[in-house]
Amino acid sequence: MTLKVVPINTLTATRRKILHAAYKCVSKTGFEKLDVDNIALKAGVSRKVLYSYFNGLENLMAELGGSGIYWPSTEELLANAPPEFPDIKPEKQVGSFFIALRRTLETRPDTLRILAWEMLERSPVSEELEDIRVRTALEFFEHLNPDVPDDVDLAAAVAILGGAISYLAIRSLNTKTFGGVSLQDEIGWERMEHAMNQMLKGLLFPDK
Repeated sequence: MTLKVVPINTLTATRRKILHAAYKCVSKTGFEKLDVDNIALKAGVSRKVLYSYFNGLENLMAELGGSGIYWPSTEELLANAPPEFPDIKPEKQVGSFFIALRRTLETRPDTLRILAWEMLERSPVSEELEDIRVRTALEFFEHLNPDVPDDVDLAAAVAILGGAISYLAIRSLNTKTFGGVSLQDEIGWERMEHAMNQMLKGLLFPDK
């Protein structure tokens, strides 16, 4: 199914209410127990009304993925990057993505819970949400300066760092520290962000 990005400020009140209900339901119950009836009940609408807006559960979750409720858009991530983003070095541009991602996920604790469920349960719905995350990352990296060395496997590096940031952000919901570094204050995250930038510099420009 093709994912469609629907800006949240263009949604009708009922459509937004259903999307928020789906967001809350999947964060609480996971994917295996997610169904249209529970979402309709949470939204305070009938099953018939829900189907008048969405053609089934997968269609609903696909729209949730692109609505900005569940996952930050490329525009939101760029807005959380440094103002001088177009002119900074490539390693700092890559680092800016993960810093912006962490900050935007911090405002979406239910998204972190959904990511935790995704580690336990896989379904067509979880794959819909994964697709939007991948697409957003690809769109962001289209804004990078083009002088990343050809022998650097940037996709693999992004996968490793993205997995680490997501995991640590999930752990921050109920864990104060990880490896002796605080997950619940800016001092700890600033330490990790600095270390990440050092690693990226060593990967992208080891001779400088």
